[in-house]
Amino acid sequence: MGKARVRFCKKCSGVKPKDLKGVLEKGEWKEGCVHACSKRRSDPGCAFARIDGELVVCSSKKKLVKRVREAVA
Repeated sequence: MGKARVRFCKKCSGVKPKDLKGVLEKGEWKEGCVHACSKRRSDPGCAFARIDGELVVCSSKKKLVKRVREAVA
């Protein structure tokens, strides 16, 4: 099993494991702190994750999942 390509925090980013079902295999994502807590962000409605180490911020979960799908394709 390789290194996780996507990391997200379901508590503060709004993304949950079920949102990535069918997009990523279990070993390709990891849940945990991405050091971009929504409490410190100006727009708490955004969704964010780290994809291959880079912080990606989108205005919705749907847009973020689309970015994840594009990154792993």
